[in-house]
Amino acid sequence: MENGKQSKLVSTTFTTVLPAPDQLTVDSVDTTSAAVSWSQPPGLDQTQHHYQISYQCPGTEPHIATTSSHSITLSDLQCGTQFSVTVCTVLENGKQSQLVSTTLTTILPAPDQLTVDSVDTTSAAVSWNQPPGLNQTQHHYQISYQCPGTKPHITTTSSPSITLSDLQGGTQYSVAVCTVLENGKQSKLVSTTLTTVLPAPDQLTVDSVDTTSAAVSWSQPPGLDQSQHHYQISYQWPGTEPHITTTSSHSISLSDLQRGTQYSITVCTVLEDGKKSQLVSTTLTTVHFQWWRRPSRVAAVCVLLAVIIGLWDSYATAERDQLQNSLNTRTTERDQLQNSLNTRTTERDQLQNSLNTRTTERDQLQNSLNTRTTERDQLQNSLNTRATEVDKLKKSLNTTTMERDQLQKEIERLNWENKRSCPEGWRRFGCSCYYLSTEKKSWEKSRQDCLERGADLVIINSEEEQTFINGFKSVSYAWIGLTDSVTKGPWKWVDGTPLTTARYWRIGHPLGSTLHYCAFIHHMSSGHGQWWSFDCSSSEHWICEKVFS
Repeated sequence: MENGKQSKLVSTTFTTVLPAPDQLTVDSVDTTSAAVSWSQPPGLDQTQHHYQISYQCPGTEPHIATTSSHSITLSDLQCGTQFSVTVCTVLENGKQSQLVSTTLTTILPAPDQLTVDSVDTTSAAVSWNQPPGLNQTQHHYQISYQCPGTKPHITTTSSPSITLSDLQGGTQYSVAVCTVLENGKQSKLVSTTLTTVLPAPDQLTVDSVDTTSAAVSWSQPPGLDQSQHHYQISYQWPGTEPHITTTSSHSISLSDLQRGTQYSITVCTVLEDGKKSQLVSTTLTTVHFQWWRRPSRVAAVCVLLAVIIGLWDSYATAERDQLQNSLNTRTTERDQLQNSLNTRTTERDQLQNSLNTRTTERDQLQNSLNTRTTERDQLQNSLNTRATEVDKLKKSLNTTTMERDQLQKEIERLNWENKRSCPEGWRRFGCSCYYLSTEKKSWEKSRQDCLERGADLVIINSEEEQTFINGFKSVSYAWIGLTDSVTKGPWKWVDGTPLTTARYWRIGHPLGSTLHYCAFIHHMSSGHGQWWSFDCSSSEHWICEKVFS
């Protein structure tokens, strides 16, 4: 009271809250360890305290550690595994604060030292080292390989090596390998490139040789049935520049050769990009002369004269009479030949008369041919006129067809605006209609088709819409309205909005380079499907979306 008098006391007790650690942060994560830290809670500057840390992966007992520091490194973790981590403040009397928690996932290590062990014309062997920390963890490896402009081939193995077969000869392949756990979690990709061997021609054979020409042939090398190629042939004799020619056939005839000369012949396979195989070679020697092709009568006379002269010198007197008899015989033969010549002269004159008659007939035929040529030219001019008229009709038909297509799309648009229902061939989900193409085009041409339909490439705004789009099971890949082709770096939807969630990207995507990419959805039988980044010029199916206004 005012006079200082006091009543009895009434009392109670209370305990201030023990503050929990503040700003629990995962500073770094490795394959088998992680570092976490936190800030000292307020109000404990004069109070003895420490921190208790508990961490565990699902289905296991928690590991508990203590520290007086504001950070700790957790070791002996399993790689590629999610851990829940909790921290609380502990006083000397054992009183604990509320828990603060976070989660972290250790890194799944990628395969180590990816190496190309051997390369053949249609196959290659690659190997790698098992990544550390996986001795007690079930895992396998996923291998993807492709040549430029094609979709990747994907296979799996539990071994740290694999042989890739059914490759094309003389072709560069990119190969990527990643580690995969039983739950489907994948590591980063490690990649390399290899180029298969371009096979050389087989069984180079010299088929025939003449005095100034020769024919050679070979068998087509294996592994080039689907590859455009030709062959380069080089031939030369010592001390000269080689002659080079090409052919798409498996044989060639070499002409303009020198008589009695040895030539070295080489042949190699050449692809369209200019890549060449190893050379296969052989030699040949042209024929010096062919005695059996010389005039037989002249040769016989020369031999006879040589015999006569030789016998005259050796047996002058004894053989004279025989030579005289031979001379008489030759004189008789000469007279017979003269008679034959006279007969031939008469036949020649008769043939000349016949030739003159034929010449007159030829001139008459030439005049008839000229008349026919004039008629043909007139018909050609008429045909050209008709062709011009046909071209005009085709252009008119194309214009009419375009106008019909535009009217059809306008009818669809009007039906859309009037009925608020999806056109035939479209599917409805929520407030949108969706169209899956039946043909393949580049990303730009796909979008142009959607715009002409009064729509645009699909923009995926929710997990439900992602699941719906993944339900288009008739195709494996389809363009969506996502690209980084406007400005390299940020990915944006076709309406200009930036990509805010990347949860549907396939591991290793989007691809990073100076090139521009567009996105397509890859249908998966389970889950929500995956987004892949790919060359915008690739031909794929596409999905249009038309939104209710």
